[in-house]
Amino acid sequence: MKTALLLVCVMADGQALQLVRHARRLRQAAGDPWRVLHLDTVSARSASQAVKQDLEQALKLADAEGAQIVHSSLHISASGDLMEQIVQQARSGAVSDVLIGDQATGTVYWPGFGERLSDFTEMLGNRVPDAQVHVLVARRQSRQPRGTPGWNRGLDALRSVRGSRWYWRLPLAVLLICTALSAVIASQLHPINLILIYLVGVVYVALKRDLVASVATVLGAILIFDWIFVMPRWSLKPTDPDYFFTFAITLCVGLAVSRLAVRAREAAVGALALADRAQSLGLLAQSLSSARTSDEIVRTLLGEIERGVGAQGQIQLGEALPPDAPVHTVAPSPDGVYRFGLNGADGPLGVLQVARLPTARQTTEDLHLLQALSNQAALALDRCNADLRSRQAAIEAEAERVRNTLLAGISHDFRTPLTAIIGAATTVLMQGRQITADQHDALLHHMLDQAQRLQSLTSDLLDLARLQDGAVRPECEWCPVGELVRDALAMNRAALGTRWVDLQAKEEDVVWCDARLITQAMSNLLLNAAQHSPADGAIALTVTVGPDTWTLSVRDQGPGLMPGQEVEVFRKFYRDGSTHSAAGTGLGLAICEVVARLHGGGIAARSDGGAVFEMWFPCPVAEPPPLELPE
Repeated sequence: MKTALLLVCVMADGQALQLVRHARRLRQAAGDPWRVLHLDTVSARSASQAVKQDLEQALKLADAEGAQIVHSSLHISASGDLMEQIVQQARSGAVSDVLIGDQATGTVYWPGFGERLSDFTEMLGNRVPDAQVHVLVARRQSRQPRGTPGWNRGLDALRSVRGSRWYWRLPLAVLLICTALSAVIASQLHPINLILIYLVGVVYVALKRDLVASVATVLGAILIFDWIFVMPRWSLKPTDPDYFFTFAITLCVGLAVSRLAVRAREAAVGALALADRAQSLGLLAQSLSSARTSDEIVRTLLGEIERGVGAQGQIQLGEALPPDAPVHTVAPSPDGVYRFGLNGADGPLGVLQVARLPTARQTTEDLHLLQALSNQAALALDRCNADLRSRQAAIEAEAERVRNTLLAGISHDFRTPLTAIIGAATTVLMQGRQITADQHDALLHHMLDQAQRLQSLTSDLLDLARLQDGAVRPECEWCPVGELVRDALAMNRAALGTRWVDLQAKEEDVVWCDARLITQAMSNLLLNAAQHSPADGAIALTVTVGPDTWTLSVRDQGPGLMPGQEVEVFRKFYRDGSTHSAAGTGLGLAICEVVARLHGGGIAARSDGGAVFEMWFPCPVAEPPPLELPE
């Protein structure tokens, strides 16, 4: 069973502290939780210092009493915005009572027509039918002299607007005022003219109350006028027949004015409801414009349905409408659930189901609003699906481009050594006895070199494919730097030739990595540096270990990188056209980039007296074990 919750609405109107104190007394007796909604309106900026202090004390008291305080800023001073904030908070929890002050519905928030207090609370009650709306009348100084019983006594009574005795006090007060005014000027005017004063009062009541009150005022005015001012006085039998015609005209005019006033009120309420529906559609359109996934669209639609009609919705995407549950926009299905189709350009996208729709919101206009919200969501889902298809097409096009590039590179790199092998083998077979032994050996060595190049290309392709497909998982451990460097140098001893390697690393340092992958990446960097350095040049190999990361850097003495090559060099089958060298497969640096990414690190290239390639890798927090050096 949910605990009842009292929602107290306060603002800078001079009544905030009174509202909080009254709510505190109520909840101290009941023991239920309560929430204070602070509405920061535009008029609060120009409020007096006393009003601001009243609001500040109210918020401090509510916080000290354990109330949940919610701050809400209103950008416009309009009753619709004020009511939306109250309705949203009332629907967000198990709110049983809503407490507002009669100062909150003044001309700043409810201009134009009708009894401001009753109109505001009537619409608020319709928006939150599960909660009871109460109004706390503000304390006002009495105009009686000091010492009388009614001096400065507040009316701290919590009264429900509907069905209260305040409803009939306005017609009675208007009749008394009109009677007193007519009595004052009765000696100066003909009695028939006095009925016009009562007509003014009837118009005022018609603007403030409904048709029942205005009709009652018309009848009361005729009876009082006949009783007091028509001869013979103090009786209901006028002697002059002209008065019967006057009474009939007064009754007709009063009824017509009352009916017109009621229609104007209904039109104004309908206009506010229409504005509320338009606002719901506008807010949903604004939210859907930034939604990028179907989940975001679904959350936005369900939130707007809860805000707009106070009901919980459920969406089933990718399912056609079942034949036994057609879409209803006027009446619910037999199970009491309203269903609205989400139809896109290519067919049904899903179904919106709204259950437990409040009775006050089961109007044709509200159901049309739900259908309009569903249509907007369907357009957003259609757009989302189109974007998804567009992105998928772009991915497929990029994959096709990469595939074509890969095939072109493979065919070129495989064709060159195969052509050389076929040519050398053909020469040996067809001219075997016509060539010298030295030429024969040279052709065989050339065939061997090309076969080894073809093997290296195949091996690199397989390694790159396994790394990119996730078939290889780094098995990291603490590895000595000295062993990694020695293994990489041994793998490239023939390629380095007479080039000198300037090693800047500590033998006793240990790093966290997969030894096999790091050795391969270091070997690829050394091979790349050897291909771009002169035969008598130097290659700098640096390993630096820090507290959080460790870096591997290789510098050559070649011409360096051209602007824009810092990223291009890591593409598959990329070769520097300025070197005019056929050596290499164009996959070594791409493998280094994948190895760095698998370790959670990165790689970068720059020019600094030659090409510099630097890889960095993270280090775990745990300390490495002590390195045991051989004796």
